[in-house]
Amino acid sequence: MSIIATAALAGALLSPLPAQGADPGDSVEDALRWVTPDVLAASVTELDPRVVQLEDNITPVETRSTEGEETVISLASDVLFEFGEADVTGAAEDKITELVADVPDGATVQVHGHTDSIGTAQDNQELSEERADTVAQIIERSRPDLELEVEGFGEEEPVAPNEEGGEDDPEGRALNRRVEIRFEG
Repeated sequence: MSIIATAALAGALLSPLPAQGADPGDSVEDALRWVTPDVLAASVTELDPRVVQLEDNITPVETRSTEGEETVISLASDVLFEFGEADVTGAAEDKITELVADVPDGATVQVHGHTDSIGTAQDNQELSEERADTVAQIIERSRPDLELEVEGFGEEEPVAPNEEGGEDDPEGRALNRRVEIRFEG
């Protein structure tokens, strides 16, 4: 661990407990002497509300809903893909594989790519198709029994406004950047 990381850890652990004897001017070594199991436990307990607050701001990888008999898994593109890219990480590939594990055997699965309205319509169309293809390839490798229908919609089917009152709506645009996995069941 680097000296900066160690100092940050010591500061985070000791900041809620100034009465324990550590002085903000102490060296890292001096500050770490005050980190006993009891101090550590009390610090972690003190930090818990801050961790909960952070968890509320984490974007989920997917949301699952039903539309009649159809299940829709909407994958947040911001979590799976780098800006303007169609490649996913190994962890994202594992998550997609996990999400389609319970799709009924032999089902027809639609994989739909969507973007926000930033950029040209043609670029967005191509990106939505590439991202849908990437997700479909992952599904095909893990579930070769499924019938896949792959389509990109570009910016044409937003689920939220890209703008509100003429102003950019980043939250709406983020919701529009998605790949949907749709199947009966």
